[in-house]
Amino acid sequence: MQNKLRILLFFGLVIVVNLIFSFIEYSFDLTLDKKHSISNETEQILSSLDDIIFVKVYLDGDFPSEFKHLQSEVKNLLSSFKSIAGSNLNFEFIDPNNLVDEKEKMNLFKQLVKDGLSPTDIEIRTSSSNSNQIIFPSALVYYKDKQRAVNFLKNSITKKPAENINESVESLEFEFITAIYQMLKTHTPKIAFLEGNGELNKDQVYDLSQSVLQDNNSLSYYYQVDHFNIKEFEIDSSTMDADISRQIEKMLSYKVIIIAKPTSPFNNLEKFLIDQYIMHGGKILWLIDAVKGSMDSLQTQNSFIALKNDINLDDQLFKYGVRINANLIEDLRSTKIPIVTGYSNNIPQQSYFYWPYFPLLLSDNNHSISKGLDALKCDFVSSIDTIKNKIKKTILLTSSKQSRINPAPAKVSLGILQDPPPIESYNKSSLPVAVLLKGEFESVFKNRILPKKQSLKFKEKSLETQMIIVSDGDIAKNSVSASGNILPLGYDRFNSYTYAGNKKFIMNAVHYLCDDIGITKLKSKEIKLRLLDKEKIKNNRSLIMLVNIILPLLLLLFCTVIFIKFKNKRYV
Repeated sequence: MQNKLRILLFFGLVIVVNLIFSFIEYSFDLTLDKKHSISNETEQILSSLDDIIFVKVYLDGDFPSEFKHLQSEVKNLLSSFKSIAGSNLNFEFIDPNNLVDEKEKMNLFKQLVKDGLSPTDIEIRTSSSNSNQIIFPSALVYYKDKQRAVNFLKNSITKKPAENINESVESLEFEFITAIYQMLKTHTPKIAFLEGNGELNKDQVYDLSQSVLQDNNSLSYYYQVDHFNIKEFEIDSSTMDADISRQIEKMLSYKVIIIAKPTSPFNNLEKFLIDQYIMHGGKILWLIDAVKGSMDSLQTQNSFIALKNDINLDDQLFKYGVRINANLIEDLRSTKIPIVTGYSNNIPQQSYFYWPYFPLLLSDNNHSISKGLDALKCDFVSSIDTIKNKIKKTILLTSSKQSRINPAPAKVSLGILQDPPPIESYNKSSLPVAVLLKGEFESVFKNRILPKKQSLKFKEKSLETQMIIVSDGDIAKNSVSASGNILPLGYDRFNSYTYAGNKKFIMNAVHYLCDDIGITKLKSKEIKLRLLDKEKIKNNRSLIMLVNIILPLLLLLFCTVIFIKFKNKRYV
């Protein structure tokens, strides 16, 4: 009787516990890389929704297993979002290929592309045939009267398909929550390209700020992009002098200022304005050439002397924590340029050679700015030294492990292709090219004489702020053809190829500097790709079959024998 009562109590307790937990929302992420965990920043944003977010995901239908995996991860993520936002978030999956009428389908495709979605072509294999199909690994997010496109497939040609899918899964939370956060903002943040000292002009940064392809991959999609001339002042009516305080106020209306490839020196007043912008919490993306170098100089001659680009910023950057060295990096990992190697029927014959002054930068850094980037193309780039001070420094981009330094004044000659230096001379490894500085900066004008006749609120130490220094101005420069056509940023005219890493890096850098609540750190989320070793499977096929098929049967047989013996011993 007591045994029966205990059994009833046990089952009753199980039923009660299950009933209690059926009314409680809970989940446990037991994965090593926390792939199913939602960040605090995401929870904060979703909990603050005051209206419905609706997501249309255009990734549904029959496609290969890797895209099924991506679809599943998107569904899991949006389900997690809904568990936080409740009735304020809904979503649906749509198959754009489900339309029977071909004309109607093409109209839908055109509309989706117009809305900012990026299609991709995949191969569908069956036992009887192969066919191609256009799919949209993308989504449209709606909030009130706003709409945002989310393209969540990372498609680098340098990586295997499984790696691209894995990288796409890693960035899903960032891509979706960034789109939602942008729509929740009540005003659009302002950023500015600085002008007045020979910086890149509007056409030369057009693809970065507006996008040649007219898609959402541009700064203007996220920010109000201005061009601010530091030399143009308002006049103080009481003194009839340039109003320095007003100029600083105007600069402080920008969350980030981009100084892209200045070619003429900054005077002390301009340096003071930049310094005080930083001291008041302003953030700067410096894109600085330390040495003057251009392929145009090799059009009529085989060599030129590259001289230091003296723009009078060395002391200022040194005070903040870096020194851009007056040298040129020569790197074995570089792009190719065409060289005339002979003539056939008076027609010049070209061959392509690796040009060490055009290094290809790749990053193995897990920082959200540089993680997972495709190669970046650079022109005549210099090395950066970090200076010991209280500022935290993070190296974002480096040269390859086979680099060397050519100090300025540096002779740049095509002869290096005909008579290449010995491989052993490329003995410098991972020379810094881009550095993130973070902390409370000290003013370079501390203990200096300040501008007279100005009621300035001088700050000698900054608020907590950040800046990024890159030792190449061309990294943000798109080419403009002789006819005025603007080419994509990162386009290599010699190889007819666009290096997407250039634009992605600058976009990531600006997003990071503008990020007030830490969304960009979601980009450093890492999910380990656990692929089966096909070679090991092939070599150990018999052992694997034995372990997975025979061993479980043997264990079952062993347990059965033990159970029978135990039963006979107890009841016989």
